Amino acid sequence: MRTISGNCYQLQRSKGANGYLVRTPSHTALVDPGMASGYDALLGELRDAAPIVGQVTDILLTHYDADHAQTARRLQHDLDATVWLGAADAAILRREIAPPTRVRRTLFRLARVELPATVTELDGDRELFEGLTTFPIPGHTPGQMAFQLDDVLFTGDAVRVERNGTIKRFYSALNSDNPLAARTTADLQRRINAGGVSWVCPGHNPPARVNVS
Repeated sequence: MRTISGNCYQLQRSKGANGYLVRTPSHTALVDPGMASGYDALLGELRDAAPIVGQVTDILLTHYDADHAQTARRLQHDLDATVWLGAADAAILRREIAPPTRVRRTLFRLARVELPATVTELDGDRELFEGLTTFPIPGHTPGQMAFQLDDVLFTGDAVRVERNGTIKRFYSALNSDNPLAARTTADLQRRINAGGVSWVCPGHNPPARVNVS
């Protein structure tokens, strides 16, 4: 793993999407553990990181896509960790509702994700534990959530982030609701402009220092 800032780290061996670790005084949280094909490498990296960050206690899923969440069920079993996920995305994994677009329904069939045995569902702004907060950022998926520790913001696939820290809406074809995704992008930019965010850590671009408009 490599340090982003403070107690926030980027994993180097997770597969599919960027995986992250965050550490608070009593919790170590894994953000978006990735795909099943990277499970063994990820577990090895977590063992190597344990002397620095401690054992993983929580798994934070920004959204339900396989490249972010496919390992969550197995990890929960093996690590005895608490899994957190947006309520609307949990409903999709329970097969109560279908993904909203044809593209996303096809992706869901091709890369299956099983809901972890127990999930703590999220649907609003709240503090999860010491200094780690969450809030909704829908559009890419209905229940996508952001997580923030100190001045580091984890956005999953809500936005793309350029090397200079500029954020842009995620790719239109992959979003569940493009108008909503555009509003989320604007809301995130306003949050950045207001201060308190120095780093944005997305799902597929390198973490970057923010660009304040």
